[in-house]
Amino acid sequence: MASNWHYQVMRHDDDLGVWYGVHEYYNLPSGPGWTMTPLLTGESVEELKEILKMIEQDIYKHGVKDYE
Repeated sequence: MASNWHYQVMRHDDDLGVWYGVHEYYNLPSGPGWTMTPLLTGESVEELKEILKMIEQDIYKHGVKDYE
């Protein structure tokens, strides 16, 4: 089985309570793995969807800037 990855919403339940994070999720020959730090977090899946919509709108509105 070849290694591949995708973005995955994962539910966290810890001392901060229940929250959701978007992680890079890897299917490896040895089993699944994911990034320790989520790329994006929210209190619900719906909040994650709204944040992603805002990100897309801002990319269209503000374009790309050089990182110096």
